[in-house]
Amino acid sequence: MDFLFSNFQPLRTEQKTFADTFYNLLPRTEQLNIAVGYITSDSLVELQKAIELNNVDRLNLIIGMHYFDRFTPVEYKATKKLNDFLTYNHVGEVRLVTAFRFHGKLYSFYAQNMPFAGIVGSNNLSSITEKCSAYETACIFEDRHSLLSMDRFFSDLYEKASVNLSEVEIREFNETNVLLEGQDYVERATPSEFEMCLKARTNVTFDIPIKTEGKSNLNAFFGKGRENKRTGVVKPRHWYEAEIIVSKQITSMPFYPKANTISASFQVITDDMWKFQCRVSGDYSKNFRSDSDLCILGKWIKGRLENDGCLVVGEPVTKKVLEEYGRDSFSLTQTTIPNLWYMDFRGKK
Repeated sequence: MDFLFSNFQPLRTEQKTFADTFYNLLPRTEQLNIAVGYITSDSLVELQKAIELNNVDRLNLIIGMHYFDRFTPVEYKATKKLNDFLTYNHVGEVRLVTAFRFHGKLYSFYAQNMPFAGIVGSNNLSSITEKCSAYETACIFEDRHSLLSMDRFFSDLYEKASVNLSEVEIREFNETNVLLEGQDYVERATPSEFEMCLKARTNVTFDIPIKTEGKSNLNAFFGKGRENKRTGVVKPRHWYEAEIIVSKQITSMPFYPKANTISASFQVITDDMWKFQCRVSGDYSKNFRSDSDLCILGKWIKGRLENDGCLVVGEPVTKKVLEEYGRDSFSLTQTTIPNLWYMDFRGKK
């Protein structure tokens, strides 16, 4: 048995992380059984992509808490989409625990109809995205007795305490958008900060088009996954990974932030009162991204589309999606406050 730790500073260890271990096991895995308390929409879509990239034949996922604590509408759509994919192709299913609140986290990896590795600990499904900010601990074991004990428990949980998602009528949802809450490098602007930002806006505004190429910009998830040449493990790009490519026609205009200058990194306050750093880089300052984490900008834009019902997690951002939202660009407005810009992506329905 070996321990798995998140290894965040200042508590780094020599132990492996959950995500590294999970992905290193996938190339050997024919069937994957998972039972967790909570899921996130991005972890579901990345889980499906991961089993496809690594040729896992079957996935059974049991979700333990959302029947009682409710899904958000976005989480439910993503869960239903995964269950439809698995059941339609006869390669597994998604089930909800309905008998009691199940808060365990079990991951069991099978080959030739037998479990060969198991992980148990504190890691909910969001840990596979490597974007979980909580420090988690787990252990991996490979001894036959423990593997068979986990297999029996999973079978009992599957048969006696859970039902397929399609058999449960979900009518009530958690309407709170939690995508950027608790996100590293993101803060809520205070009402006074927001008001001050609005009053400080100037006439210098850039309307930045949201491009819909199939495998870049907001659709980087659909590009080639990141392959470890040594192990052969392929990790999908994060669902919310995003970097907007801005045309030279815009970036060459006066006052637009310039790469490799003091203006390259700047703080933004958004129309929905989030505060984070952005950066421009590359030739002609063409790359527009959130600083420190590419997913912040993606969560802000794609999350708005998802919450408005225009974008389904796991499907590409298209012109039709943007038309339904009522806007195909976001605005970046300079303020009189040094290094602070106002960013707006309100739909225009």
